[in-house]
Amino acid sequence: PLEYALKMLNDKAIWFANPKTWKDPFEKRFITAKFKIETMTEDFPWKDKVFCFCSTQTFTSEAYWNTYSRGQVGIEFMISKKVLLNELETISNEFDIYIGKVEYMLTKDIKNKLSSIPFSSPRPLNFDDEMCARLLLLKRISFAYEDEVRILIVEKNKRENKDGINIKYSCNNTDLIQSITLAPSLGENTTKLFKDVFENKYSFSPIITSNGHKSRVLKSQLYAEHKNANIIF
Repeated sequence: PLEYALKMLNDKAIWFANPKTWKDPFEKRFITAKFKIETMTEDFPWKDKVFCFCSTQTFTSEAYWNTYSRGQVGIEFMISKKVLLNELETISNEFDIYIGKVEYMLTKDIKNKLSSIPFSSPRPLNFDDEMCARLLLLKRISFAYEDEVRILIVEKNKRENKDGINIKYSCNNTDLIQSITLAPSLGENTTKLFKDVFENKYSFSPIITSNGHKSRVLKSQLYAEHKNANIIF
C-alpha cells in the first residue's frame, strides 16, 4: 500500500512482522500452537522472538495488485538482494537470520504431526532452530502463486512482546530499491504525479544507459491497451 511504501522511504526502515499477526490461520499455526515434547507442553521456541519480511520472486501478478494494496494505490519495490544482505549483516549481532523459499503444501499435510509433515528436502532430526525455520516457511498450496521468499530474524535476547520491528538501513533508498512500479489501474495524470514525487522528492531519477535514459519509476503494463491485432488462422 502507498502509505507503507512512503513510510519505508521516509523512515529508511523495513517492517518485519510478528507471524502471530498474519491473517491466514495456517501461516501462524505453529507460532500459536502448544507442543507436546515427552511429558512437557511448551510454546513455540521462537514465540514473540521471530519477525518476518516477505517478498516474491514473481515480477508481476494481478493477484498481488488486488490483494496487497488493501484498497490503496499499490506500489512495488524491486529490492537489490546484494544490498539487502549487506544490511542484514549489520544486525547479525542482535538477530539470528534465516532466509528461505516458502514450501507450499496440502492443508492435510500441514496438519500432520511434525514427524509426518512431507517436507521436500530432508527434515531436521530434532525440534531445533532449523525445524522452527522450516515450519515458518510452510503455506497452503492455495497460495503457491505468491512464489514467496521469507527473511526470518530471531532476537537473541527477547525484549518485549510486539507486533513487529522496524529494521533501519544505512544505505540510500536508491541503492536498496532498484526500481518502483506503480499500480496498473492508475490514470495518466495520477501516474505523472507519482512519478514526479518518486523521481524528484525521493531521488529515483532516470539512469543513463548506452541506449539513453531509463526510468526507475514505471507504471505496470498489466492492463495496457494494445493496437488491434491481425490474427491469422
